[in-house]
Amino acid sequence: MATLTNSYHNCEILNLGYGPGGRGPFIVRQEASAPGSMTLQLDRFLLRKDGTWVLNLAVFALTEKEKEDFLYENTGAVVALLSELAGDPLVDTSLPEGTSIEKLKAAAQSTITGLWGKISRA
Repeated sequence: MATLTNSYHNCEILNLGYGPGGRGPFIVRQEASAPGSMTLQLDRFLLRKDGTWVLNLAVFALTEKEKEDFLYENTGAVVALLSELAGDPLVDTSLPEGTSIEKLKAAAQSTITGLWGKISRA
């Protein structure tokens, strides 16, 4: 089982392809278990511009404006951030108040719009 790291070797850079010429914006994704997890359950995490890995499903529940914190204009911005990250990753596995993983999964299945849809199609 893979544990979430700050290593670029473990990351996927996805081109959402709706920028000029189909290049960008980009997101950084990693499938792993959160450090210290007792269940070792694999989850998808997205890298926020402040260097924090956030549970993919929690990002789905954010406003479109808040989701912009996960978009990178070019791969150079991704490489720059990843090169600054060292040590144990900062991880946010919290869910929006009043929701659950099951509710978020159901909403994600029924809604393929906005940023979530672009990520799903990338």
